[in-house]
Amino acid sequence: MSADQNKKSRLFLTAMGHYLPENVLDNNFFDSLNIGSDAQWIVDRVGVQERRSILRPEEIRALRFGDTTRDDLVQAGRIMTFGQMGAKAWGLAMERSGLHTADLHAGAVIGGTSVPDSDIPSHACYAARDSKLKTGFAFDTNSACSTFAVQLQTMRGAFAIGSATTGAIFGAERYTSRVDYSDRKGCILFGDSAYAAYVESAPRGKCLEVIDTMVESSPEGADTIRMLDGKSFEQDGKAVQKFAILKTVSAAQAIMERNNLRVADVNWFIGHQANLRMLASAAQRLGFDSEKHLYNVDFFGNQGGAGAPVTLSQNWDKFRHGDTIVISVVGSGLTWGSVLFRVHDKVS
Repeated sequence: MSADQNKKSRLFLTAMGHYLPENVLDNNFFDSLNIGSDAQWIVDRVGVQERRSILRPEEIRALRFGDTTRDDLVQAGRIMTFGQMGAKAWGLAMERSGLHTADLHAGAVIGGTSVPDSDIPSHACYAARDSKLKTGFAFDTNSACSTFAVQLQTMRGAFAIGSATTGAIFGAERYTSRVDYSDRKGCILFGDSAYAAYVESAPRGKCLEVIDTMVESSPEGADTIRMLDGKSFEQDGKAVQKFAILKTVSAAQAIMERNNLRVADVNWFIGHQANLRMLASAAQRLGFDSEKHLYNVDFFGNQGGAGAPVTLSQNWDKFRHGDTIVISVVGSGLTWGSVLFRVHDKVS
């Protein structure tokens, strides 16, 4: 959808929140897993110092040495659900905005996760139920780490055809329950988090207007990043890193170019939180100064599709009226996308 088409139906994030589990996994924790890593090796390799998990360290240790399984943890109620995580993020969104769920109706609710609780129903239904949110219809989109861009583009479509004028977006990732803890190249990367946002067709208080969205895919690379049913996350690390840098750069450039923006016109840049080395390379190639580059991967790890929107939510108080924000994300599929926001704030 082009910027001109967007003028027919505007979309604003009028409330946004995030949730990060309390269990901290620092780099020294991985020494106890006997995988040949050390704290400095992890920082040097990917720039991650800590990450958050829905699981306690002792439960991860038990997974690593075969003393428990993910199914065991699910049966014991130890895997926090999508709905539960979404509801916590939604609670923060309501607290910040001064809105009250009981007063709201979301014409459309869109959920998204790479780590599902079940095949059916949609996770959007779980999140709306657990957040006590009234809705017209609810469904999921899943594009792994590109999900947030896909959700916003899909919501723009719903607004454009008149099927909704309000909505909610939920996302939650729990990769720490689906990685192989004997593989030091993969398990050191990931953390868990969730985000939630309420969207409307008119501005309200401090909010982010979605000016433009772009999503593209190259299905020939479908096997490059995958998580098969019942299996752990796997990827071709070298191929993915090169691809991620190139597409993060090109997606950001494309959305700026078609909206007649230069790097100097953009106040903030957020990329997919894969690892800090990749992000720093992409931001440098784009020409963004470090002061404009927002990230959280260093203390929260790679949170899949939740990483970029959680970073957006964490920095909500930094944004000022008129600021422009570019988000560029890359995920399995292979799929990549970008979003251009403009900040509205009657208080500023």
